[in-house]
Amino acid sequence: MKKFVIVIYYIIASCVGNLYADESSSSSAAQLPTFAIKATIDANHPEYAGEIIQGMFIINSDGTSLLLKNFSFGSCCGFYVDQSYVDEKTGNILFKSTSGYWVEFDTSSYEINMQHSKWDNGFTKTFEGVFGIDDIIEATYDSNGNPITKIKSSEIVSSDGDAMISVESDGSVHIGENSLVTIEESGVQQLYATNASNEQININIKKGTDILIDGVSVAGSLNANATNIATNKTDIATNETKIVTNTTNIATNKTNIATNATNIAANTAEIATYTDSIAGNTTAIAAIGSDLDAYKASANSQMNYMKSDYSSGIASAVAMSQFNLAQDGFSIGVGRGSYNDEDETAFGLGYGGEFKNGTLFKLQASKSGDASGVGLTISF
Repeated sequence: MKKFVIVIYYIIASCVGNLYADESSSSSAAQLPTFAIKATIDANHPEYAGEIIQGMFIINSDGTSLLLKNFSFGSCCGFYVDQSYVDEKTGNILFKSTSGYWVEFDTSSYEINMQHSKWDNGFTKTFEGVFGIDDIIEATYDSNGNPITKIKSSEIVSSDGDAMISVESDGSVHIGENSLVTIEESGVQQLYATNASNEQININIKKGTDILIDGVSVAGSLNANATNIATNKTDIATNETKIVTNTTNIATNKTNIATNATNIAANTAEIATYTDSIAGNTTAIAAIGSDLDAYKASANSQMNYMKSDYSSGIASAVAMSQFNLAQDGFSIGVGRGSYNDEDETAFGLGYGGEFKNGTLFKLQASKSGDASGVGLTISF
């Protein structure tokens, strides 16, 4: 609230002009312009021939000056320095010419009114719009003893009567006719705007202006958040699609798990059943293995016997083929054969002759071990 009081103070100070330009308020005087007048000689102004040219200057804070306006009180006249003054209401400078009329210098437009006839020439000096500073502001102290400036008005209005700054009965400060409003409520400084009907309206920060919070750009943060929100929106849509797919997959997996659980339970029961069968089969296989070993031993024995037997038979056949019996009359033959380490001896008996018709015949027999043979041969 102190800041608003200070702002109001300087607005009033600028309106009352040189009322604040005394030595006791140097901070205000430093903000107000200083004007000066002096006679000059300028050959570039033939229109003032024979007249004393007066120059209106503004003096800068560094002591330099700038010429604002040249004018003349006329060929016969000057002005009374002691009777010239600043209009406390308008802030304009009034010079009383030696011929009796007033010359007014407008400190805003720097224009000269040469025939200012508002007051009668008979007055030595006039004082218009007189008021006291204490009627407007008061220098006092707050409850803590700190010096403060109190404004004795709850409203400052513009030249057209519209409120510029006002303080309402609830303590809210309104800036402008259709107000920007601020008020402290519950330890928080509220800020909002109202229209002519005292209805709250939006506050728009125009393009090219930004709001900073602790040095951070609000617009930049909003733009970054907008980008992030757009990205998140896309990601959310993608995730929603994936969630739908995952939901379907989860439902399928759930069905498959249930089926697998049933199959596992069935397999467990079958495994338990087959465990006994496997144990029985293991015993049977062991018995079969023992029988197979016995059969293998028996087969090996038989094979060895068969090997000796067929080797002996082959040896007998070889022995029986080793003699040739005679074609006529009786004959005897002996033969010897060997095969696979088996040896055999064969004996043969034969008789050959001729039938009456001239046909030859031969009858023979042979024996070798367990093998024997008989044969008849007829020759035509």
